[in-house]
Amino acid sequence: MSWFRDHMPNGQLVLDASVLINLLGCCAAAEVFSTLDLPCIVEEKVFGEISRHPIPGLCHTEELQALQNAGFIERVRMGEEEYSSFLSLIQAPLGQRLDAGESATLVVAQQRGLSVVIDENKARSYIRSNMPRVAAVSTLKLLISATVRLGKDAVYLQELVAAARKNSRMGVPKDEKQLLVDVLAIERLQ
Repeated sequence: MSWFRDHMPNGQLVLDASVLINLLGCCAAAEVFSTLDLPCIVEEKVFGEISRHPIPGLCHTEELQALQNAGFIERVRMGEEEYSSFLSLIQAPLGQRLDAGESATLVVAQQRGLSVVIDENKARSYIRSNMPRVAAVSTLKLLISATVRLGKDAVYLQELVAAARKNSRMGVPKDEKQLLVDVLAIERLQ
């Protein structure tokens, strides 16, 4: 289980909407956030993309506000230079265009020299091609790292992943499909 290690880059992280939704869906968002040294940055436009809690009957705004109040999330707004870069991303030709939340997340990470947690393949490809100094990790690697930092076992990780996949339909980047297979095969290893 060489993959069962801490995958998080050093420093503060910028989160995309799908990551926040996945963390709400894993039913342990506060516990996962508690493993990080610094609050995660979330740009205003990203909050606008979250319209409901992935678990019926729960309120996303209340839980996100509680995470902010606990100091796990820092809500930020793009500065002028960031906004200019943001506009160039959302106005790119149709096949190269990222959505508003992804664009805001990437611009904030690049301009502030931070790492990003994002799952969408197109955005991750954009980072590899155009933002070589921005480290990108996925929700899956964030959950693995949180499990390791909490000193929990691999079954705990599998429960987090299963809940996020069931409740939030957590996607996994194509280059991490084998990692997901490894996580799901945990019961066979024990």
